[in-house]
Amino acid sequence: MAYASGILARTPYAAGTGTEAPPPSGQQTLPPPIPGGTSTWVYTPNPLLSYAARGYAGRISTATYPGGGISIAPLPDRGVMHITAWWPDARLLSLQRIHSDGTVHSVRGGGALVVTEETRRNFCLNPSFEVGLNGYVPDLGSPTLARVTDGTSPRGSYHMTATVAGAGSCGITIPQSIPGGQNTRFALDLKFSARPTSVTLQIGWADYQGIALPAATVTLTADQINQSVSQWARQSAIIVNPAGGVTPTVKVIAAGMPAGGVMSVDGIVLARVTDPGTFFDGTTYGGVWIGTAGLSASLIPPIITFDDGECPLDQPVTYRLTNPAPAGGSMTSALAELSAAGHTWLTHPRDAANPREVFVERGKSPLKRAARQGLFQAIGDDLVSVVSARKRTGPSGTLKLWTFSYRDRDDLLDLLDDMAPLLLRAPLEVGFGAVSWISLGDLDEDPDGAGDDQGYQKLVGDFVSTRAPIG
Repeated sequence: MAYASGILARTPYAAGTGTEAPPPSGQQTLPPPIPGGTSTWVYTPNPLLSYAARGYAGRISTATYPGGGISIAPLPDRGVMHITAWWPDARLLSLQRIHSDGTVHSVRGGGALVVTEETRRNFCLNPSFEVGLNGYVPDLGSPTLARVTDGTSPRGSYHMTATVAGAGSCGITIPQSIPGGQNTRFALDLKFSARPTSVTLQIGWADYQGIALPAATVTLTADQINQSVSQWARQSAIIVNPAGGVTPTVKVIAAGMPAGGVMSVDGIVLARVTDPGTFFDGTTYGGVWIGTAGLSASLIPPIITFDDGECPLDQPVTYRLTNPAPAGGSMTSALAELSAAGHTWLTHPRDAANPREVFVERGKSPLKRAARQGLFQAIGDDLVSVVSARKRTGPSGTLKLWTFSYRDRDDLLDLLDDMAPLLLRAPLEVGFGAVSWISLGDLDEDPDGAGDDQGYQKLVGDFVSTRAPIG
């Protein structure tokens, strides 16, 4: 395959959409985390990973989606773009903003996001019965298992019931893929039609030779059992597993059930001992099924939320979440646009997530774009030689900011006090055009006719355009 006509000439490694390669496998869709959020993103693997998957003939393997994603939602009333991002087992992530002209900008404060929380894993292979009763086996009492949808299920649309014909114990065996060598968080939603005498959460183990080891069990307290009588209650326990266990068998056993008694189960989590036990599976926002949807283990990374107060107004942007690890890559969000909605914002670099709304005197504000030139008049020459800079300076002019109380004035002066550059984002009708980062000089406080008992003040100052501060 010639490079001039192949996939390398058109698109990044492993993210190609040409005829020689399938579409990116990272196209993912989920409900947005908040109303108005984007619901799709595209995964692109790191070039080194993509290159390693390339065959000698130039063909490329489909990139394996590692989980993770990014969603963005404009919040015009706050002047920010709200970002929700996640990536399983990532230790370091970074955010970039891509403008409509294709330029890439680091998101202030998001250049190096250290992820301190662990990715959660649920080793239950059918945690919420949304697909079926696959993997569940009746145990003590030989209960009849049924998948029920009656509007009361605490997780999704379905839950499971186990009904015993005669009085005695009611037990079920749960499908799972718990790894050996660690203790287990066992959590589930339970409801009983009548109070059992005892409820046991049990993990039986066999060693590598198949020899049974002592079962690891936890018995719920009387108060815990009472909470699950005729109502759903979340039960959670830590199971201390024996050393050398290789093959586990997970059971829930309710003893002393009456004839026709029903044990209802939903929302099972089998996880590391450090897991909080709250329910999640592959359909939870940010969650990923490791195998078949609904019938496999699942994981969910920590959810990172971030507010970008430097997002440009009234133009479409995308955001890119990057994982620099060799098996990482990037997730690129769908397009979204932060509307000005009549608001003007000043963003201070020390608190970019919380821009301040300001009230600017409207009208066509005079702006100056200075020319840097040197004029040279040669003796005997009636024409002037001009040496000019390659381009004019950025816009400069006068900014008039209204405040409506003395407290409002003092808060604004505090924002302006340290002389740091500020990001000015204004609707087009205000008249500042492409003005962005500015540095304000002297400020005049002008009451502009306000009475002594009125707190109206106008702050007037000249500004020049400046480069964005590093950060």
